[in-house]
Amino acid sequence: MRNWWSFWLGFLRIRIEGKQLEKFINLSASRGVPLYDLRREGPERMSAKVRLDGFRSLRHVARKTRSKVRIENRAGFPFVMTVMKRRRSLYLGALLFVFTLYMLSTFIWAVDVVGNEKVDKQEILQVAHGQGVQVGRWKPAIDLRETERAIMNNVPGLEWVGVYARGTRIIIEIEEKVLPQSPVVEGGQHVVAAKEGVIQRLLVLVGEEKVKEGDKVKKGDLLISGLIYAPENRLEVQQQDQDKLPDKVLLEKVQAKGEVWAQVWYETMIEEPIHLEGALPTGDVARQWRIKWRNQEIIIKGPSENPFEVSKEEVSIRTPLLWRNLQIPVELLEKEFYELRPYRQERSAEEAIVSAQERFQREVKATLTPGARILREMVVPQPADPGMVKVKITIETLEDIAKTEPFTSSTPQ
Repeated sequence: MRNWWSFWLGFLRIRIEGKQLEKFINLSASRGVPLYDLRREGPERMSAKVRLDGFRSLRHVARKTRSKVRIENRAGFPFVMTVMKRRRSLYLGALLFVFTLYMLSTFIWAVDVVGNEKVDKQEILQVAHGQGVQVGRWKPAIDLRETERAIMNNVPGLEWVGVYARGTRIIIEIEEKVLPQSPVVEGGQHVVAAKEGVIQRLLVLVGEEKVKEGDKVKKGDLLISGLIYAPENRLEVQQQDQDKLPDKVLLEKVQAKGEVWAQVWYETMIEEPIHLEGALPTGDVARQWRIKWRNQEIIIKGPSENPFEVSKEEVSIRTPLLWRNLQIPVELLEKEFYELRPYRQERSAEEAIVSAQERFQREVKATLTPGARILREMVVPQPADPGMVKVKITIETLEDIAKTEPFTSSTPQ
């Protein structure tokens, strides 16, 4: 607070020289002229700050103590005003310049639309223009919230609209509606088996079923047909000659739909080492830079040799461009050495079998359809070489094997 008042009232940095400096300080205080920020600069010299309105009173103090007082520096608002009065035109011009900049910053100089991919930008700008959002308009005269509502109500396909000012720019940020994607199917389709299995449940939504529960199907077999035929009139057929059986009458082609749940078996033979050996990266990397010209290479940075005992190397080549597509016959090679740490994991034969089983489970689960579940697993050890285990793994699942397949050119018309 004292510094604040000192600035507005003005203060002086003075130097006092004399043999009675302590008396000078006491007399100044007794006259109501406090000195502050005192600095002793010698046995008969010191400096201090004093307010501008109290400096005149120090003349009597200096006379009584036979001291010399000299002004070293002037600071504060009164002195700033004095300087400004001398350069009035300059400061008025600067003030006018700042004021002009401020006024110009209150106008709109650009309108941007971000976030649109399908919605036409011009359509958004046209609605915004109707609300006064245009270049050259005074920003406080624009109701941004009303502009948001106008764009939202008049431009179709928008999920959200935000209008805000950033400096002299008006940014219209939009979020387009994401419509649910429905598979586009032209013409009819069958439902076929995606995998081999034994059918357990059959749910036909559209189409004509071609299999029944308990049937064993192979991959690609027709499960639900998209061709709807007229029912046969068996009585008429029996009355006609067997060589003149009428062809089936195709009523319509539909997009067959349904669920076909079946038991599916996955079987594999896995051979796994009992003890695992390999190398893992330690995180230490050494980089070597080389310049290659024709068949010669020069190391410009990095170690001359691979510093690691066990490592792997990666080399990347960069060809500098001289100008546009003009290349120079020099290549810059970066070789990276990644240190590896050998390891050996001791484990039992049972642990190796479990590891093989879990690996096959992950492979099978990656191929399962949503809702599928594993019914049972069977692991049968097989004769294997020393240090290895060999198992036959069978996994039985229950899953939906229905897969749609569009009609082909051979489909009856």
